[in-house]
Amino acid sequence: SACAIGMSSCSKSNKDVNSAASAKAKLSVLKMDTSNLDKEEFDINEDGTIDQVRYLARGSQGAEDELRYVTHDINFDGVIDITEFYEKGEHTRDEIDLDYDGICDLIVKYKNGLVYSKEYSLDFEGNRHGIQIFNEKGQRISIQRDTDGDGRLDTIESYEPDAEEPSKVSKMEYVSDDA
Repeated sequence: SACAIGMSSCSKSNKDVNSAASAKAKLSVLKMDTSNLDKEEFDINEDGTIDQVRYLARGSQGAEDELRYVTHDINFDGVIDITEFYEKGEHTRDEIDLDYDGICDLIVKYKNGLVYSKEYSLDFEGNRHGIQIFNEKGQRISIQRDTDGDGRLDTIESYEPDAEEPSKVSKMEYVSDDA
């Protein structure tokens, strides 16, 4: 797969980041709204089965078509493995099934053409286990992890740009589910 686990620059406040860790959670996948969209289908490996679908809002009165979604079946088993999301022509998000079990394992979010976050699951059920955050240059600056396996992000590793090892590791504070 062409995926690496990591997140992009974070323009969110610490409050927003801590809120993300406030509850046990599954990866938050988006629904595609394909109503009123045209689709273009492609058989990439020429086996008679559609492997890629592009959903477009057709431009009216000479306006350009606007790409909204692209789905990919990269292992050619008839099940979507990657869904790309676009807003106003900009690639904003990918939802990826890395192990081909039909459950999203990795969500990559983009801003200005660069990855700004990667949220991932390691349990094959879609439960969130970590989030990587990147700066505006696409350099990893932190990783939030569930280190005790309870489904809550509990540790933040802070990184200097381009460093392989964290410069600081600290416990996360989060809001109780009961609040």
